[in-house]
Amino acid sequence: MHPSSDLSLPTQTGLTAQQRACLDAIEAYLARTRTMPSVDDLRVALGFSSKAGVLRLLRQLEERGRIARVPLRARAIRLLDDPECPRCRERLAS
Repeated sequence: MHPSSDLSLPTQTGLTAQQRACLDAIEAYLARTRTMPSVDDLRVALGFSSKAGVLRLLRQLEERGRIARVPLRARAIRLLDDPECPRCRERLAS
């Protein structure tokens, strides 16, 4: 079996569908309220029943260099620029 036929590979921008949905939810919340979402805000936006799934996604996004977080602070998410991310370029232009 050829590796490119695996359907579970990350998307073109290096993120899984859930990671992309989480990043999109962060960006949408920021655009709507001009503040960063809390973990609970993201839990609701993503339709999760617990915060553990959101925390896992945030950790993964941080490991991939898409966000930075300050430990033990509420709403302490900062979006990082990625030159290969078209949405990051759009955000910088606006």
